[in-house]
Parts: sequence; structure tokens; C-alpha cells
Amino acid sequence: MHRFAILIAATGLLTVPAQARPVSYPEGWTLMIRNDADQNSTHVHYTFDTRHSFGVRARYDREGDFVFTGAQLNRLMKRRNTRDSQANIYARIGAGIVADDKDASELRPERDNDSALFLGLSADWETRKYFVSGAAEYWDNGRFGETSSLHSRAGFAPYVANTGALHTWLMAEGHYRPQSPKKTGVSALVRFFKGPALLELGVDDDGAPLLNYIHRY
Repeated sequence: MHRFAILIAATGLLTVPAQARPVSYPEGWTLMIRNDADQNSTHVHYTFDTRHSFGVRARYDREGDFVFTGAQLNRLMKRRNTRDSQANIYARIGAGIVADDKDASELRPERDNDSALFLGLSADWETRKYFVSGAAEYWDNGRFGETSSLHSRAGFAPYVANTGALHTWLMAEGHYRPQSPKKTGVSALVRFFKGPALLELGVDDDGAPLLNYIHRY
């Protein structure tokens, strides 16, 4: 039931232009939801200066069938602005508890709750027309094992919208997960954002749906 509780709790928090980035403007709050074939994840964070945000994260791992709950610190390592583009590099670190996603009668002794550590690094570059990004993640899930992944994404805007209008992006995402039986995969998605809200809808190469939502306030 943890996987559904994560999503329900997140949607209850839904209340500038939105970007899929872990550091917002100072004193700004951000809600980030990710749902795909591998995970349901909710991250709520507060940006306390131009380079750092701190918050809480809950993540259900579908393949491992466990839930991570903990705190996460995000840091903007580097930003480069030009007249027509912006590039960013971010680092993330998180720590918390992992728990078996089973009813009490089904709990497995070898999968008692344990501590967990998360490390991540990501970079992106975009203009008003084109977007590319990449990310690497490592999870030490205690008794539940270690996982790592590489993600890359590229996309373009079929039209260039004015400030305050609805922006649309068409994107493709690829991933590599060395510990997974299916190590590689691709997804096609469409991104919409307007004002403080961003929504992504897509499907992967196995037909599993993808839904991501970000709201800054």
C-alpha cells in the first residue's frame, strides 16, 4: 500500500516558469512527482538560497518492492547563461530508511528495515527550441541491495511560445540500469508547462505509462 500512499499524498499538495530542476528560487517550495515502470517518487523541497534546496523524498521501487523515505539535499554546482541558452550541473545526496512493501503477515525477516543512501549528479542544456540532459544515480539500499542508473534525454519545442503561454516539448529518454534484468530502455514523452506547473506524459518501450508532475510555489 505504500506505493499508492506516496502518490495520493503528493497529489494532495498540488496547489517562474516550471523546469525539471532540483533548485528553484530562494524561499520557493517545489513539488516533484515521478511515476514510471520503475518507481513512484515524490520529492518536496524548499530552496533556501540560489544554490541549495532541502526537502523530503518518498520512493517506491517497483522491481525491489520496497519504499525509501528520507531527506535530500540538492546543490547547483555550476550554471552558465548565454543570450540564447542556459546550462546547469546539479548534485544530490539523500539518506533515510528503506522498508519492505508487504503486509505484516508477509514480511520477510531478511528484509527488515534498513538505512539507505542516495547520490546523484545531473546536467542539462537548453534553448527556447532544444533541450538535452543526462543524469547518474546510485542507491545503497542496505539489505535491499545496491542500484544505479544512467539517464539521458533530448527534445525540441515544435513552436516557441511567449512568456506566460503554454509551452510544449517532444522528448525521448533512454536509460541504463546495470542491476536490472532489462538493462536498457527508451521512453517517448510530451512535456507541457505553463507558469509554475509542468506535466509530462509518455510511454516506454514495454508499453508502461509515464507521468511526471512539477509545481513551484
